[in-house]
Amino acid sequence: MFYDTHYRHNEALSLDALGTLPAALHALNAAVDDCSRAGKPLDRDAAILLLIRNLADVAERDAASVNTLRQRCAHDRVAVIAAPALLDIAGNNIAGNDAAKRTFHYQARRALVALLAAIGLDPDDARINTSIRGNDDEGTTEMRHADLAIRIVPRGFVLDTEISFNRCRDGQDVGRAYRAPIAELLDASAFQRRLSTTIGELGATRLAA
Repeated sequence: MFYDTHYRHNEALSLDALGTLPAALHALNAAVDDCSRAGKPLDRDAAILLLIRNLADVAERDAASVNTLRQRCAHDRVAVIAAPALLDIAGNNIAGNDAAKRTFHYQARRALVALLAAIGLDPDDARINTSIRGNDDEGTTEMRHADLAIRIVPRGFVLDTEISFNRCRDGQDVGRAYRAPIAELLDASAFQRRLSTTIGELGATRLAA
């Protein structure tokens, strides 16, 4: 059902009240919703275009140079990469949070690749997949190698048990499963020590070499 209102037009014709970045951004976001409800194209709606220009003007007014902003953005990006969000997400109920689930499992897959290489196993010899069974499932990311299987969940039944792992023989599980905290996914030395004291020297000799 499409229906139009004059909210965005009122905002676009009263720009003096939108002189701060939060106000300008809020007005634009609300206007986009308004325009969508009307079923009208955003790129040709006069109110939307006026509010975009106002947002740009307000942002430009007190902003640093483009080069300075790019440097700050690059610095912030490095900081985010250095502190993966999966550590903050782990332990929380994310069953209904699709963005958190996507972020957690994406970063878990990347961390598994790095972990395998660090303990001396070729990531190309492993299969890494994420399984999410429905909206209410927090999902599981699993790595399966000929010699090792690792499963990662956002939240274990007990604190610090987000990782479970066991030895494999030709890709098939053998022996008991052990558990570890999510932090060890990003700490290859700690995980290698846990492997040595549980399932044996898998990868440890190559790591030491």
